[in-house]
Amino acid sequence: MRGLFPGLVSSEKGFVKYILGSPAYRFLAASFLWSFGANLIYFFLNFHLEGLGYGRQAIGLAQALLLLVGVVSALPLAYLIPRLGYRKSFLLALALAVGSGLLLGFGLLVFPSLAGYGLAGALVQGAGAPLMARLIPAERRVSLFSLQAALTAASGFSSTLLAGALSEWVGARWVILFALPFFLLTLPFLVGLPEGQGTPPRLRGRFGIWLRLFLPQAVIGFGAGLVIPFLNLYLREKFGLSYGTMGLVFALSALATGVAMLLQPLLVRRLGKLGAIVFVQALSLPFMAILAWVPWLPLVTVALLIRGALMNAAGPVYAALVMDYLEEDERPGFFLMESALWSLLFALGSALSGVVQEAWGLGAFNYLFALTLGLYAVGIALWPWTFGRLRAVYRESSS
Repeated sequence: MRGLFPGLVSSEKGFVKYILGSPAYRFLAASFLWSFGANLIYFFLNFHLEGLGYGRQAIGLAQALLLLVGVVSALPLAYLIPRLGYRKSFLLALALAVGSGLLLGFGLLVFPSLAGYGLAGALVQGAGAPLMARLIPAERRVSLFSLQAALTAASGFSSTLLAGALSEWVGARWVILFALPFFLLTLPFLVGLPEGQGTPPRLRGRFGIWLRLFLPQAVIGFGAGLVIPFLNLYLREKFGLSYGTMGLVFALSALATGVAMLLQPLLVRRLGKLGAIVFVQALSLPFMAILAWVPWLPLVTVALLIRGALMNAAGPVYAALVMDYLEEDERPGFFLMESALWSLLFALGSALSGVVQEAWGLGAFNYLFALTLGLYAVGIALWPWTFGRLRAVYRESSS
């Protein structure tokens, strides 16, 4: 405990005072609450849209729109966020999320609301990692990035359990409205954080290097878009699960992801950052195959838990590894552009998947899972190529 919270006094009062007084942990608390609300929307958006009368193809397009907003706004936000400030960017995202979520929850202006919510997510994506990097020293980044990711997963566990219960109580049509109080609860933790303004990115001469960094994520993102947004619909159709049961399954998946992320610092010490990324993602592939083609629900549930935990556990290590090679003025722009490219491919995959499912029904997932597995394997194999000579490439670029 003292390793994570240095100088912490033993009393509960001292613990709370330390957390509230530390900018880094205040940000972690805000991130947890934001993730709680975002997970409620993410998990039940498909069911919400179904309740509004939208078909499967329209749901795929809605998922695509949610992500394409991030693509379109990435470059403008790369210049806006450093000037506006990281904390103010979060406050703007908060206002957009609450306003858009309110309209979406009542079924008003659905697609414009999705666009507004997507813009809020892009602001958080662009400001989050640079603000965290400014609040903590470099030697503690893996630990605190992993802790942040674990808290995000824990929020997913709690929020999906809550979403399952709420859907039985008020119906899946209204669950999204319950995300709004959690967005608002982030406000007290954001007040008082350092503003964290930066300088606009210097993009000349960086695109080639950035594309090298983006390529594995882009390949994996397209593969993920084919199946990940539809896992809840897939499990409901294949096994006839209730909303409450699916909420429990996905909550356990989030909990397993959180545990895996907390273990990542130990794995990094043994394998290094790059080795840890490749190891956990490659290990997830057999469990994806089980999820796709095994007809026994208990084994499929276990595979869902382990696959999600392993594939997502690499995220905080990747963020910390990239930070080692990026100058501060590059960080907002890089993470926005990386998120935009990933989202573009993810959105294209979602839209294509929706069309295929509309045509072939449940049987479409046999082909979609096979394509996803192949793309995941290619993306994972590209990680060593991406980072193997990256230091030398950056030195040449800098000189």
